[in-house]
Amino acid sequence: MPGSDPKPFRAKPKPEGYVTGRPSLYKPEYCEAVIDFMSEGYDLTAFAGSIRVSRRTVYEWMDAHADFSHAVEIARCARSYAFQRKLITTKIGVGVTAAIFGLKNAEPEDWQDRYNTTTDVNVRIEQLSDEQLDAIIAQHMRSGSIEHDVTPQLTHADERQPVATEDK
Repeated sequence: MPGSDPKPFRAKPKPEGYVTGRPSLYKPEYCEAVIDFMSEGYDLTAFAGSIRVSRRTVYEWMDAHADFSHAVEIARCARSYAFQRKLITTKIGVGVTAAIFGLKNAEPEDWQDRYNTTTDVNVRIEQLSDEQLDAIIAQHMRSGSIEHDVTPQLTHADERQPVATEDK
């Protein structure tokens, strides 16, 4: 009828436990599957590909399912074990290189390259002239022992020291 107000829309109440949106593809058996898969040396992205989901989906499952997150932690350790086993049992060649590369990427805190350097200083920097400092810097730049900008980075204005100048 013209001029009459239509009835307001009222949504039907949803039954208890009703979930909106697309159902999750997560299955509890993925906990054991991710451990088995990664123990072969594969990473989490490869696992996602093997079950035909995105890496993002797998990370969402880790956030939503504590059991899956725990399984991924175990799987990462099993992956590291696979690489170390390969490194120990392979005599020479590409297998050794591949295992080292895998370990450096899978466990960077344990397998990173570390360089230790020792510097002996027998002169205080304040005792050197600008020309002497320039010569030292130039020498190290030529030898390649300085690979970055050696200009000091001052963070606060109060750290700046006044420079004494001679009037000529």
